[in-house]
Amino acid sequence: MYDEVIAAALVARRIARVAGQRFGAAIINCFMDSGLNAARELATIPIVGAGESAIRVALTVGQRFSIIDVGPVKYISRSPTRQIRSMGLETRFASIRGIGIPVLKLNEQPDLTVKKIAREAKLATTVDGADVIVLGCTGLARLAERIRLRVRVVEPSLSALRIAEMLILLRLRHGGPAR
Repeated sequence: MYDEVIAAALVARRIARVAGQRFGAAIINCFMDSGLNAARELATIPIVGAGESAIRVALTVGQRFSIIDVGPVKYISRSPTRQIRSMGLETRFASIRGIGIPVLKLNEQPDLTVKKIAREAKLATTVDGADVIVLGCTGLARLAERIRLRVRVVEPSLSALRIAEMLILLRLRHGGPAR
């Protein structure tokens, strides 16, 4: 929580500072979406959060989602996070499961990381009832293509990019009339 609060102000200020410099949109490339609402309040361009985007994309292809996170091994929560509650998606949330690999070490042993994601994703589908998996860290982007499961997997960075592109093409932004 502390890291998220500290990051939120920095992210919102940075986006507000560069938003008018010929950018069509901005992406917060962290699953926690730190500063998302504040940045939307300050900017005149679409501001897209990786976590929010991935969850919304997941719900276009499935009914119940689970998040595979970098949290501690054996971390399992079936209680919706503040992020999920704020989106009003509690009934479509199945679980969050941790793989126990810190963000800065995700790419040190890619085979192990992929193996742990696959193990937790299988449990999320068979035990928790998820029919789509959301990768809970943008640090997993490089490994997303290597994750081969019998369930759909949504990668947050790419989801955010595609939603940002769509908002630009549709000339939509947060708050106020379209440009």
